[in-house]
Amino acid sequence: MKRNPVQYDPAMKNGYIRPPYELEEGDRINAQVLEPVLFRNENGPTIGVTTCGVIVQDGLFFKDMDNDGVLSPYEDWRNDPETRARDMVAHLRLDQQAGLVLNTLWNTPVVPTRAEAADETGALVPERIFLHHDPDAAEPPSLLPGVRMVCDDSDVLDRKITAGVYRGDMRCEAGMVALYHNLGTQMLEYEACRGGAAIPYSLHTNPINIGYPDFLGMGAAVLGDGNADLVYEMADTDRKMMKAAGLNIMYGPQVDVSTDPRWPRNSGTYGERPEVTAAITRELVRGYQNGPDGLNEGSVVLTVKHFPGDGPAENGFEPHMPIGQWRLYPTEGSMETYHLPPFQAAFDMKASAIMPDYSRIANDSRTRPQYYRGQLTSRESVPSTYSKELIHDLAREIMGFDGYVNSDSGVITVQMYGLENCTVPERYARCISAGTDVIGGNSDVENILAAVEQGLLPKADLDRANYRRLLSLFRQNRVDNPYLDPDEADRVRAENFEGAKKAAYKACQKEVVLAKNHGGVLPLARGKKVYIAVFSGDDPGAAVAQAMGAGVAGDEGNEALRAQLTELFTARGFAVVDRPEDCDYAYLHVWPRSNGMVFRQYAMPVIDLVDGELFDEREVNKSQKLSGRKVAIHTLRGVDQIPGLCRTVHDHGGKVIATCVVCNPWLLGKLEPHVDGLTFQYTVSPVAMANALGAQLDVLTGDYNPTGRMSLTMVSSQEVIAITHKELDGVMREVCASPNDVPGYAKDPYIDPEILARVPGGSYAYCDADGNYYRSGFGLRYE
Repeated sequence: MKRNPVQYDPAMKNGYIRPPYELEEGDRINAQVLEPVLFRNENGPTIGVTTCGVIVQDGLFFKDMDNDGVLSPYEDWRNDPETRARDMVAHLRLDQQAGLVLNTLWNTPVVPTRAEAADETGALVPERIFLHHDPDAAEPPSLLPGVRMVCDDSDVLDRKITAGVYRGDMRCEAGMVALYHNLGTQMLEYEACRGGAAIPYSLHTNPINIGYPDFLGMGAAVLGDGNADLVYEMADTDRKMMKAAGLNIMYGPQVDVSTDPRWPRNSGTYGERPEVTAAITRELVRGYQNGPDGLNEGSVVLTVKHFPGDGPAENGFEPHMPIGQWRLYPTEGSMETYHLPPFQAAFDMKASAIMPDYSRIANDSRTRPQYYRGQLTSRESVPSTYSKELIHDLAREIMGFDGYVNSDSGVITVQMYGLENCTVPERYARCISAGTDVIGGNSDVENILAAVEQGLLPKADLDRANYRRLLSLFRQNRVDNPYLDPDEADRVRAENFEGAKKAAYKACQKEVVLAKNHGGVLPLARGKKVYIAVFSGDDPGAAVAQAMGAGVAGDEGNEALRAQLTELFTARGFAVVDRPEDCDYAYLHVWPRSNGMVFRQYAMPVIDLVDGELFDEREVNKSQKLSGRKVAIHTLRGVDQIPGLCRTVHDHGGKVIATCVVCNPWLLGKLEPHVDGLTFQYTVSPVAMANALGAQLDVLTGDYNPTGRMSLTMVSSQEVIAITHKELDGVMREVCASPNDVPGYAKDPYIDPEILARVPGGSYAYCDADGNYYRSGFGLRYE
């Protein structure tokens, strides 16, 4: 690699500065980590280059992004972002345009720290940062057919893909993430040497918990506060850390409103109250985008998902796979009343991107036509990514969305429902022409090129997609100097993460819901003897699903969790005993886990507390067709021990307190009647787990008077979610006793009165032994 000395006369008003680095024969652009050279404009952006030259005009510096020595409109930072983005599209090669449409799915530094990335001399080794392509390496199996589960430098250098999704959570140093971003940018900038144009590398990320409650917990805290102030505080703090590390785009927030209790991704929502989710959405946009006026230099792009709301899933089956492809609206006006308000709130705040859902509306008698502001929304039975009616007509024309559209992963090769007979190039063409600008998870640029070459995809539609994506980069001021300072990234994370600890802990206190306090058993009297029992369910796919962005539990074992709880109780002055007969209080930590894994759906999701009960097996992932076999499901192992354990404690004069972890609504009939006190915990993310447990103890001991309000309605009985077979349009369908598209708190009017008459409490909402209804918004306080 040739290093050119930077020769610049400060008196020069017009001229050219050669690139600081030039490749010589046999060199690779990814053979070493290049230190960018910076040129600072007094009243303009800093220019950062590695293999690009710098144009000097009127005493100002401009990045020569195509190395042609001519200042083009897109290189002139004095122009507005719209002019620059439009002109840059015209300078891109077709292969660059194809790469700009795609995102890879699995991007993480090879090692987590800079110390590990350096050799014995202290020099950084690129292959320890950005995975180097090995043509002999076996391709890892994919959760989604056609979607690569690995990203390496060939995606950037050969396929010209300019973005990927970071998966390292908080495990990687911020400075290491910044280096990964820089190395991707360095490789892309090299395109300027070969007749292309320098595009910055973009890292997306799913939301990363920084110690605050998980999503349902944020909903519970906001309901209790009556405002979403803590959401803005969290978002603004997280924004600073993300920006410094090069995480400039979030695949979130998930603002779907929870309406089907079985849906596995209820855990990623803020609950079932549209007005609460809308309030949270406004503060998330304001916090992450650095204000309410659209993107600016301090913004993180938010990809608000899953438009127009993926909550009304058919009986809880999840649409990543064909088994869950249908989205149902059996209720007139449900889309406008419940599902679209959070998106409208986002659009009103100038949210920068959306992700369409991948389910498709059922265009038959399972669904009633849905209108918004008097106009029909859609009747196209295709995934929303392919629907011009939803993306252009509804989102843009009716609702006022003005950002770019980023599909979820798998829409071309898995979630192509209704388009199975189309070729892959035809699907790309249909998707992009419908209004989708970026397609997640795929790396087959050759099929986009084929779509253009075969006349399937009009070049104007590809140009439009590129324009919208580039416009966000220019609005963020990421193009003139995309390079980051790894030391600064580490400093910003350390400073903000430390500063957020108290606020995050306070938020975790606010999420705790006190649901039952029979006889005033709570708060606990200190100095008493406590017996601790932990119950949990099977969740074999948790780690994978969490890595893919689903809000699911981690893999903490029961014994490790019991040890952690023992330490917390002991620190608060309680004596932990080994036998329930010896305790004053038994504390049950109950962590049910649904079988509804996103990437392996083999049965209808179960929300009852069961241990080995048999359920009908389905055609795994493919369809809801029954296989004729039964499968054992364990949502809560040892649930049958709870009545006896509680009876033993009560017979010896003790009281029983339980905390139930809520990632979905649960049927609580096998737990609540046996306990004297009951709280709900919504947070299971590893970074926030200690905060969540400590906050629970604060509430149980009276150190914090609970303010949380339930974000999900608990289900009263199997009867209100029972499935019956009905013939609709000549086809036998499975129809739920309560509508899939209406939140739990509002379902009663739509349920057969004869069913409600048989249900304890006469409602969809669970009614406890003290007569309290566990509807969203409910929560007790201490007197």
